Amino acid sequence: MPLRLGLRYEYAPHGPSGGALNGSILHDIAEHTHGADTVFVRIEPRVADTPEARGVLMHAGFRKVPDVQPSETRIIDLTKSEDELLRDMEHDTRYAIRTAEKRGVNIEVIRDEGKGPAFAKFWELFEHTNMRHGLHAYGKSYYQAVANLSGECSAEIFLANREGGAIASAITAYFGTHAYYLYAASRPGQGKYNAPSLLLWEIIRSAKARGCKTLDLWGISETKKEWHGVTAFKKSFGGASIRFVGTWDYVYRPLWYLGYRFARRMLR
Repeated sequence: MPLRLGLRYEYAPHGPSGGALNGSILHDIAEHTHGADTVFVRIEPRVADTPEARGVLMHAGFRKVPDVQPSETRIIDLTKSEDELLRDMEHDTRYAIRTAEKRGVNIEVIRDEGKGPAFAKFWELFEHTNMRHGLHAYGKSYYQAVANLSGECSAEIFLANREGGAIASAITAYFGTHAYYLYAASRPGQGKYNAPSLLLWEIIRSAKARGCKTLDLWGISETKKEWHGVTAFKKSFGGASIRFVGTWDYVYRPLWYLGYRFARRMLR
């Protein structure tokens, strides 16, 4: 990630992953990311938030900073059968899925070709949703880059259509055996069609069909009031809540790091 004057910091979103956190791994990270132009390295280990995990990080010289990616999320176990997944949902969620189907909502999945027109539909819904709820968002090119991912890490665009028009949409990413429900939006005034519920159910089914073992619903919060609605929606699909250890920095150039933190505070 570039900073001013030719400097940079290294950032591993939701990384490192794939095992227990230990001092040796953290030492390797610190050693191999240290360049002359590196101010700090930022990591978000995919390990549960425990006193032991925090202790390992602090002992290795990392410091806790405000979370960048959501550290609290909901994980759905896709190794279960579809019947089991449906049983894990709240009754109202199962009813919403059936209602959406009966009221003419159909789901379209765009994997490779045709992402341009599909992304335009997603972006219209997403932009209006953020404005309606006063939510922060990156620029359009950021989401377009995510939607166009292919290869080892890929993405799909889901559209919930009714009478030829998109009334809900989502972007889902895949990496290894994990799926991520990243960004979603819906058109106002269409609540009676329950399109977001059917959309997420089809995302669950699609990820399971691809051989994914988990679906990360990408962020909930039991404490933020502004997250109450989205948290309740995601929890209604079952799964288990998990809190990761969050975002941590290892600093190489303390004075430049202080300048960076000060500038970030001023921009808020």
